[in-house]
Amino acid sequence: MAKPNGTSHSPPSKISTAGNQRRESSIQSSWQRCQDQYHLDPHRPTTPPRLSDIEVKKYKEPLDEFLIHTSPIFDHLRMVAKDAGYCILVTDANGIVVQSHFDSSIVRDLASEGLQHGSVWTESLIGTNGVGTCLESGRALTVYADEHFGESLKRFSCSAAPLIAPDGTPFGAIDVSTFAQGRKLAQGLALNLVCETADQIEAVLFRRAYAEHYLLAISAASPTYGSSFTGLLAVDGSGRISAATSTALMLLGQQQRAQIVNQSLEVLTGQTLERVVAAGSNPVLIAGKKPLTPLCLTYLIPQPQPARVDPASRSKTACLEEIADSPLLQVAGSEEALQQKALICHRVLDRDITILLQGETGTGKEVWAHAIHQSSARCDKPFVTLNCAAIPESLIESELFGYGSGTFTGGLKGGKIGKIQASEGGTLFLDEIGDMPLELQARLLRVLAEREITPLGQVQPVKIDLHVICATHRNLKDYVTQGKFREDLYYRISGVNIPLPALRDRQDKQALFSKLIDLINHEEGVERSITLAQPAQNLLLAYHWPGNIRQLKNVLQLALCMCDGVQIRIDDLPEELRAQSNALDGHPAVPSRVASLPHNIPLATSPATSEKELILQTLIEHRWVVTRAAKAMGVSRSTMHRKIKLHALQLPDDECP
Repeated sequence: MAKPNGTSHSPPSKISTAGNQRRESSIQSSWQRCQDQYHLDPHRPTTPPRLSDIEVKKYKEPLDEFLIHTSPIFDHLRMVAKDAGYCILVTDANGIVVQSHFDSSIVRDLASEGLQHGSVWTESLIGTNGVGTCLESGRALTVYADEHFGESLKRFSCSAAPLIAPDGTPFGAIDVSTFAQGRKLAQGLALNLVCETADQIEAVLFRRAYAEHYLLAISAASPTYGSSFTGLLAVDGSGRISAATSTALMLLGQQQRAQIVNQSLEVLTGQTLERVVAAGSNPVLIAGKKPLTPLCLTYLIPQPQPARVDPASRSKTACLEEIADSPLLQVAGSEEALQQKALICHRVLDRDITILLQGETGTGKEVWAHAIHQSSARCDKPFVTLNCAAIPESLIESELFGYGSGTFTGGLKGGKIGKIQASEGGTLFLDEIGDMPLELQARLLRVLAEREITPLGQVQPVKIDLHVICATHRNLKDYVTQGKFREDLYYRISGVNIPLPALRDRQDKQALFSKLIDLINHEEGVERSITLAQPAQNLLLAYHWPGNIRQLKNVLQLALCMCDGVQIRIDDLPEELRAQSNALDGHPAVPSRVASLPHNIPLATSPATSEKELILQTLIEHRWVVTRAAKAMGVSRSTMHRKIKLHALQLPDDECP
C-alpha cells in the first residue's frame, strides 16, 4: 500500500506533543480503512456526492442555533481565511457541508471542484480527506496533496478539526481548504486556525449549556480576566466536576472526560471550590501535569443575564445592521416582511442555492434578482436575463444553450453563445420560467445538476460556473399538479422561495411613493424636490394597483411631467385614477383636471356644475386674479391659464382686473 507522507505543526489545544506522529498515523490508518474496509480504488476519479438544497436544509436545521450563537467566531475566521486564500466548510457529523464560505476570489474555483454546499465528505465514500478523516479519527489534522486517497483530490490542502458538543460528543467539523502549493509545513497556520476556532466554538456552547453551574477557567499562564478562555470546567454546588472542555482535559493531562466527571475539584486540583470562588477574578495557582508548568484556575463571575430574546430575532436585528448598505435591503425598503425576505436572500448569497421569486406581474421580481446579484460576490460578473414568455418556443432553446457554426440556415457564421454560457461566473435570471416548454425544462434540469451545457449542433459539453435566479407569476405548484411543470425541476429551482407581495398589500406605500419619485428624477437627470399633495397621496393609497410597482412608476412618471409646481396634485394624475376618485366620492367621472378642487368652494359640491362654470365662478370670486384663483382651486397658475384659454373665458366689462 502506498503510504502518504508529510508533517504538520501541533496545535496545543487539540493534540499532545506526539501530535505529528498521531496525525501521520491517522492518515495511514485512513488509507488502510479505504483499501481493506471500504474497498476504494485510489486511482478512480473521486467526486463527492451532493445533496439537494431541500435535503441539506433537513441536516442544517439541528445546527441553526449553533450557527447563530457562534456567528462572531465565524466572522473572524472568514476575515482571516479571505486574506489567506482559504475557503471554509462547516459540516454535520455525517460530513455533509451545511455552511460554506468562498470569500476569496482565489478559492472560488474550489466550488466547481466539489467543495461546495451540500457535498458529502464521508471517508467511506470519498476516501482519506480532511473532513471525513477528521470525523472518523476524532482528531484535528491536515490532509495535504498526495495524502488524499482519491486521485482527483490531490490538488487540495484541507485542514479540519472536530466540533465538540458540551457533553463531549462530536457533532460536526470545520475545515479550511485551498489548492496545495509548496510544502505541507506551511499549512501549520491553517491547522492552528481551525483548532483555535473549534476550541472557541466548544467554549461558547459549553458556557451556554452549563450556565447554572460554577464555571472555572484553566489556563497555562496568568490570564487577563475577560480574555477568551477555552479550557473550562463546570462544577456543581457540592464541588464536584460536571463537565469539561477538550482544552481543559488536555491541560489536566486527561484522556477521557469520564476520568474527571463526578470527581471532587479539590482532589483533582488541590483547591476547593470555596477558595477559587472567594478569589473572584484573581487566578489561583494549581499544579499542572508537569511540575514546572503550573496552571491558573479562575472563577468566571456570572454576568447579569439580559432578558431572553429569541435567537432568530436577535440574529435578524444583527444581520439587518450588517447589510444596511446592501442593495437587497435597499430594494426591500421599510416593509418588515420584505426586510425578512432580504435577510433570507442575503444568507444564501454565494452558495449553490437557487432562488425562486414569485409574485404578480409588476411586483419587482427582476429588480430583486438584480439586487441579489449586486449583493453577491458575483456582482462584477455578468447579469444575464431571459424572459421565457417573450421568446418563441422554437427559439428559446438556442437562446439558452447557443449553437455552433453551421447549425442553422441563416444562423450566425461563427455560431452564437447562449444565455447560460454568457452568464459564466455571474447570474442567469430566468424570468417567467413557468412558461418554459416541458421539453426544455428537462434540459435545464440536467444543466443545473451537471453544471455543463452542450450548444446546439455540438457534441463536446462546456463546463459552466452557473448561478440561477428564477421568477414567475404562475402558481408552479398548481402547474406541477396539472402536468405543465416538472416536479423535479420545481424542487431544484425553489431552494429558497421568495414570494413578493402585491403593491396593494404593502404597508410602506407612502415611503415607496417618495422613493420612486426620487428615482425617476435621478434617472431623468432632474434636480428638484417634488412631493405628493395629501389628496393625491390619499388617492394613490386607495387605488388597487392591478399593475403593481410597474404601473405605479408609470403613473408617477406622467405626474412628474404634468406637475408645474413642487407638489403632485390629483389633476396631474392619469384619467384612470381620477375616474376612481370621482367614483369613490359618488360623482360621475369628469374628463378634466378639476378633481382636486378644494371642498370649500360651493360649486365644487354640485355634480351638475361644469368645469367651465366652476372656473368662471372662482375667477369672479377672486376678481380675476389668476394666481389667487389657481391657488383656491388647487392647480398651478399655468394650468389655470390653459383652462381659461380652453373655455374661451373673458374678463367681463364690469369687473376690474
